[in-house]
Amino acid sequence: MRAKKSLKNLFFNIIQQVISIATGFILPPLIIQNYGSAVNGLISTIKQIVMYAQTTGAGIASSSTFVMYKPLAEKNYKKLSGIFNATKKMFIKAGNLSSFIMLLVAFIYPLFVKDNISPFTTIALIIMLGACGVSEFYLIGKYQALYSADQKNYLISIAQGIGNIFNIIISVILIKLDCNIILVEFGAMAVYITRVLILWIHFRKNYNFIDKKEKPLMKEISQRNDAVIHEITALVINNSSIILISLFIGLKYASIYSVYMLVFSGLNMICSVVSNGIYASFGDVVAKNEKSILNKSYNIFEYIYLLMVYSIYTIAYILIIPFITIYTRNITDINYVLPLLGAMLVLVGLINNIKIPSRTLVIASGHFKETKKYSLIELLINIFGQLIFMYFFGIYGAMLGCLLSAIYRAINFIWYSDKFILNKSNDIIIKRLLLYTIIGLLIIIVSELTLNISITGYLQWFIYAIIISIIIVLIYIVTGYLSDKKTFKDTIQVLKGIFS
Repeated sequence: MRAKKSLKNLFFNIIQQVISIATGFILPPLIIQNYGSAVNGLISTIKQIVMYAQTTGAGIASSSTFVMYKPLAEKNYKKLSGIFNATKKMFIKAGNLSSFIMLLVAFIYPLFVKDNISPFTTIALIIMLGACGVSEFYLIGKYQALYSADQKNYLISIAQGIGNIFNIIISVILIKLDCNIILVEFGAMAVYITRVLILWIHFRKNYNFIDKKEKPLMKEISQRNDAVIHEITALVINNSSIILISLFIGLKYASIYSVYMLVFSGLNMICSVVSNGIYASFGDVVAKNEKSILNKSYNIFEYIYLLMVYSIYTIAYILIIPFITIYTRNITDINYVLPLLGAMLVLVGLINNIKIPSRTLVIASGHFKETKKYSLIELLINIFGQLIFMYFFGIYGAMLGCLLSAIYRAINFIWYSDKFILNKSNDIIIKRLLLYTIIGLLIIIVSELTLNISITGYLQWFIYAIIISIIIVLIYIVTGYLSDKKTFKDTIQVLKGIFS
């Protein structure tokens, strides 16, 4: 049953991520060509600021999801109702605080914008995008926590996917009509309205056993403050760079970074599909204290995930600059083709994703309090590393700071999950990482020495990408098979059981 639910979550998550990636790639060139790189940089930066404001409620969903596993498994609907109502209450409080933060930012951030953009435009965009972000707390958060605990993440994916389709249609029409950028972003609010309606309708029909009059069990979500630390850390790793770049280097460089991050956010989405699809299953196993199943399942998960991540980022290294060259060929206000930036982002993305299996296990096991000090250390390394190195190396310095924090946290998560949750040594993952790193370096060296193809269009790039991807994926699969035949066979058996 867990495997079937994971597969269902995986399938719809993939569809939603594909739609999200497509949306992300279609809009930026239209915005840059019609409104300029500075406006695109501003919008991208504001979206990251909104995500930071959302840390006021970060950890509520994670900690609520964790404590919902057991009452769902036991069908203890009285306790489940109390936790759900407590979750709702906390999200409302977080929404109030987040609203205050966004209003504060709306009148402070424009003072630091260096580029020639009117303060009114900046304030209006912050308030509008901030309102969309705050709606997550008031209207959606409680449903997401419940669906995640009930292993029904696919419902969230469906709602998000349909919302994104409305978003892209409305935004493209408004841009083509040469509407003001404020009106364009206002039209994009359709994505949030659609999500709320879908999740609310499904909840009303399928969760009538949730009693909204039940007393909120606030004490059950005691680890929410510890979970906040983990959520903030994740947000800093993924989103601090563009804000710092916009403030200390300029909005045009923030636009450059945002364009590269379209690619790498897409890659991260692909990787997160797998972890999100099975994360609730791990929580269910932990709640039922099934140690042997947990160890075997985690070994297969880690095995598949590392093969996938190394394949994706090796492919990305080879294809990123040819793609950026085509994608930005009609943009002339600043040079977007920066090979070193692409290479550094590949390395940061790879290391950040190496830790995902162990991070998924830590979160599913509810070890928020035990690991929060490591998250704080990561936070300090990331922020101060970026600020210091940015002074000397500009945009590349920001990437160097991110790289240092990523290395620290990857090592820390792997060590902690193996020692305190799985109670095993780190030998297996160390061997896997060394082997896959050597294979990746060999592939890159060979490609640098032998591949010298001039790509001029999307079709040519797409054909080239398919050929390169098939070759690289096959190399890693063969490597995985030869290095660990037992786990390879266990993986095949699990996949056969799921699909049958």
